[in-house]
Amino acid sequence: MERPTEYATTSDGARIAFCTKGEGTPFVEMPPIPFCHGAGPSEIPQWQAWDEQVARRGMLVEYDCRGAGMSDRDVTDYSLDAWTRDLEAVAEALRPGPFIVFAPDSLAVPVAIAYAVRRPERVSHLILWQAHAHVRGMLNDPGFATVLELIDKDWALFCEVLVQVMEGWAEPEIAHREAAAIQRLHTPAGLKAALTAARDVDVTGLLPQVRAPTLVLHRREGRQPLSEAMKVASAIPNARLVLVDGSAYSWALQHTDAVLQAIDEFVGWARGPQPSPVTVLSPREAEVLRLLAAGKSSREISADLVLAVRTVERHISNIYRKIGAHNRAQATTFAHDHGLTEHSHGRST
Repeated sequence: MERPTEYATTSDGARIAFCTKGEGTPFVEMPPIPFCHGAGPSEIPQWQAWDEQVARRGMLVEYDCRGAGMSDRDVTDYSLDAWTRDLEAVAEALRPGPFIVFAPDSLAVPVAIAYAVRRPERVSHLILWQAHAHVRGMLNDPGFATVLELIDKDWALFCEVLVQVMEGWAEPEIAHREAAAIQRLHTPAGLKAALTAARDVDVTGLLPQVRAPTLVLHRREGRQPLSEAMKVASAIPNARLVLVDGSAYSWALQHTDAVLQAIDEFVGWARGPQPSPVTVLSPREAEVLRLLAAGKSSREISADLVLAVRTVERHISNIYRKIGAHNRAQATTFAHDHGLTEHSHGRST
């Protein structure tokens, strides 16, 4: 991580490194657990371009999971619950209110799903890249199993082969930089322990419990099976599945504009200037939104403003329509971003 690093502490005492760029709604880009983000923006221009694009839309938040990168490496608990605590700690270090979760393939997808079920009030949008409920298929693949054997035999070669197997890139220089980053930011023992624990991760039973609006993105020509993404999208209520051209494992190295366009449309990010909330909402609607963002129910708002409950619900419906929100979490995010809350909060550290 090249930007100033901050730390959040999990409930079991692990220190998790994270960094931010930009302002606005937090866009938490999870690491490809159990790996960290790898080569940074200064090493790979495509990553720099991706980070800049996201940071123009909101606050990009990246973190290193336990055992990797600049987070604590002296840990022993590699489990779904432990990795969920990592995300939870970073979320608690950010400002109050919902945020966007972006889970890039790997174990990040099951962890994001588990967190969304555990803390539904914090997740305004859930974006899953090449989704799956577990990774046993990949870990049990004979080819991948052969690659894993290299961890103990030749750590440097393992990193090189792993990147080539996962990415299949035609750009050997980028692949070499990613492999060098894996070698530098992980330990053989830690990565082996994490991958061993990954076999027990399965969130299939949690999929119907996800309440956040969910977008599943998948490569048309990718190596990851589309059938798994389809299972996830069909099991999560009202989830959308969008196919993106290309075959690259990464979302930022091929057809990035299509990925961003799908996210823009899903999240409601506009490419041009946003209208002022003063011109979008009436004074009464702004009052209702402030109270709604404070966590008050329709009945409580009606008592505070001396309005009928039906009138309050009509105002809430109008507010959702005007700001493009579909639920209270998204409306609360809008209120925080535009200063329409009882108290303005900055990001705590």
